[in-house]
Amino acid sequence: MSRIVDLTLPIVEHWRYGIKFEKPMSHANHDRWEATAYNLQSHWFTHIDAPIHHDPNGLTLDAYPIENWCISDCLVLDFSDIADNTGITYEMLEEANKPFKDKHYDAVLIRTDRGRKVPWTEYDFWDNSPYVTADGGKWIKEYNPKVVGFDFPQDYEIRKIRTAGPKDPIYQPVHEIVLKEGKILMIEYMTNLWEIKSPTCKLIALPLNTKNADGSQIRVIAVVD
Repeated sequence: MSRIVDLTLPIVEHWRYGIKFEKPMSHANHDRWEATAYNLQSHWFTHIDAPIHHDPNGLTLDAYPIENWCISDCLVLDFSDIADNTGITYEMLEEANKPFKDKHYDAVLIRTDRGRKVPWTEYDFWDNSPYVTADGGKWIKEYNPKVVGFDFPQDYEIRKIRTAGPKDPIYQPVHEIVLKEGKILMIEYMTNLWEIKSPTCKLIALPLNTKNADGSQIRVIAVVD
């Protein structure tokens, strides 16, 4: 029997995102229905990036027909033993892929178990994370999956976002090389990759059906035989 692993963060109040939940209608107020309202930006929590997120002339999510990528054979590259603040390089990705070179996978997940080591609610999750180097981004671009996912902040300077001013530069080579140049969809801030317990799985990823989207919240699951 197949096993399902949910790879999606919960949408809850979090210091990084500023999301707030309100009850415009509630049973407690004797309203007819219970309803919740909340503010939600397209790049909060587990989400997918389309190239227009980093490229003014880039493709929107609509340019990627969902039937072409939402269910895919997936390779999980395991870097769960990586130390804090360590870059994942081209050479490291090439080495991790060696046992699987006989097959090309439409989806690749890069696993560090960051959320298993440090709660994603804490500053340390972001401030001392491993990351993918610029040449690591080149490896992903050359491998050319339809979608790539990460369970950690994949660009080093993501850690600066919390304290940066609105005009401060933040250089993100993975976004530039993989998303903008490679036009490869990126799923960010996944979790529970350690529960897959296999180097391969079937990946199912379904974004919200928003039009002309630069990104979207996405529910991601792994199906493991």
